[in-house]
Amino acid sequence: MPESNATVAAHYRFPGGRRKALVMSYDDGSEHDRRLVGLFNRFGIRGSFHLNSAKLDQPHFVSRAEVPLLYQGHEVAGHTANHPDLTQLSDDAIRREIQDDRHALQGLSGQPVRGLAYPFGTYDERIVRIARELGVAYARTANSTMALRIPEDLLVWNPSCHHSMAMELAGPFLDQAGKGIALLHIFGHSYELDGFMSRDPSKDWDYMEGLCQLLHGRDSVWYATSIEVADYLEALGRMEVSSEQLRNVSEAPVWVHWYGRDIELAPGASAEPRKPL
Repeated sequence: MPESNATVAAHYRFPGGRRKALVMSYDDGSEHDRRLVGLFNRFGIRGSFHLNSAKLDQPHFVSRAEVPLLYQGHEVAGHTANHPDLTQLSDDAIRREIQDDRHALQGLSGQPVRGLAYPFGTYDERIVRIARELGVAYARTANSTMALRIPEDLLVWNPSCHHSMAMELAGPFLDQAGKGIALLHIFGHSYELDGFMSRDPSKDWDYMEGLCQLLHGRDSVWYATSIEVADYLEALGRMEVSSEQLRNVSEAPVWVHWYGRDIELAPGASAEPRKPL
């Protein structure tokens, strides 16, 4: 995004004039996604599910056949076909892992697959460059910021926290009443909720249900997928900003806070200071 976070925070809102957005981002396509999707659906929460297409149909993973129905209403995104450490691969191998996964998942889900989560969270400048060349819209790391800020670079999208730390940020997120916008971006693996490889054995299904119950149903929160937030931030990043005018030069409507009011700007529309009567 070409503008600073300070500029975005000062002027912009999420769709509907909301000041907050929640993103839930889960990796690998574990069989436990079935239960997690059920929880999300129950509480009206949207998820981004990053799948390894070559692992589908294997033991403990979801099947290829269930992908379109299971993830309906959520985002299916890339995680590479085989989940390698990309830093150990050649440029061509990196391209194959990303492209093969994308093509397979698009065929299975019927969705455009434009996002990526780096396997193991590992990446470097070379991998980011290749992802950009391949038209990847965003790529999530595993580097928790423990903050509610929007990303500076969508191809190095550091999430707010792993779900085991989400309760620590949920309160500040829901209580946030500043001038800017706040993004709570939670990541993890659904299998961790069964106690397997969990960072904290207390972070189980009851914990996740409690987290969803706490976060759901808030009029001030946009329950969005990663790609929806990425596309919206790209549109905001293209705004023409001056002291006298905001102009939406993107092809999507955006919401802005301008001289004390929240307004929706259609593509090509401008907002100017309110004139005294």
